[in-house]
Amino acid sequence: METRARFKKKIVRIVLTLTAILLLNGLFAWSNRFSDFYFHRWYKWSSLAFRQVTGIVPFSIGDVIYTAWIVGGIFYLLKLCYKVVRLSWEEAGLQLLRGIQFLLSVYLAFIVLWGHNYERNSLTIDTGLVTGTYNTRQLYQLSDTLRQLVNLEKANTGDTTGVMKTDTAAIPVFKRAVTAYEAAAKNWPALEYKAPCIKKALFGHWLNYIGITGYLNPFTNEAQVNTTTPPVLQPFITCHEIAHQLGYAPEEEANFVGYLAATSIPDSHFRYAAHFDMFMYSVRQLGYRDTTLAKNIWNRTVPGVKADYKAIIDFYEPYTGKVDEYSTLLYDRYLKANKQNKGIRSYSEVTTWLIAYFKIKAKS
Repeated sequence: METRARFKKKIVRIVLTLTAILLLNGLFAWSNRFSDFYFHRWYKWSSLAFRQVTGIVPFSIGDVIYTAWIVGGIFYLLKLCYKVVRLSWEEAGLQLLRGIQFLLSVYLAFIVLWGHNYERNSLTIDTGLVTGTYNTRQLYQLSDTLRQLVNLEKANTGDTTGVMKTDTAAIPVFKRAVTAYEAAAKNWPALEYKAPCIKKALFGHWLNYIGITGYLNPFTNEAQVNTTTPPVLQPFITCHEIAHQLGYAPEEEANFVGYLAATSIPDSHFRYAAHFDMFMYSVRQLGYRDTTLAKNIWNRTVPGVKADYKAIIDFYEPYTGKVDEYSTLLYDRYLKANKQNKGIRSYSEVTTWLIAYFKIKAKS
């Protein structure tokens, strides 16, 4: 009798959690007012509150939570297997229901605290830019513009031939990124960034095996930066993750917002990092359409740009393997499940925003 009551209790909780998930998804699908409330009121307030609290702690709370979940998950599976081996079917069934309830609760927390930002489409309003389709000629012009900018900023860093070497300790980079957003908010008020909360990822070295340079923890709103990556990447990674904190969930939008921020201050290392990243995306997109044009652009970069690119390739070579392939596949599926139809290639779609941006700049 007691076991039956426990089963009933677990099932009721699962049904209630499922109902909440379906209700929230329904409200987003059918009510523009509810969506507007989530994006501009609830998320703005809740993310700020989380950053104010988690920002007090010097280490990554989110990474500690993830570690606890992984360890707990291992013990959960061992316990479940033990009960199955002992043919304790009722206990195994309860254990399974506990797992289902936990996963549903985590998913509910995800969509309440962060996940529905993938539905957000406010970047056009926030920046005044209107995007559209583009042709190969426009993509070539964008790539050439970025080539000129990346060559210029490489020279401004003081070295046009070697790998970027500078004091890129995490704290100075994080502080400069906050300054960059302060400057960007003067032109784009929606990019105002309050209660900064940027942390070193606790397991940066291991993250390299799965190709993660940074991420936003949706449950704590901490921006995590993998500070073991090459210095040339870290300024833009930080700006990209802050964009996620502000609610720009789609990767191409976070890339563009990060670019606007990083190029808003007279810091050659930040500006070079942003132009370098965008240049790589645009040349890659151009290469999909016309390899000859892409090679033509690439050959006209200064030796230092090529050296930085080679340094990145050399850095990741020891980490490449099956784990990296599987993690890329899983992340691709994750993005597609969140309505980013191009999956991992959505990062490169920042070119759409860049073309619109430089078109406006050319007119001003």
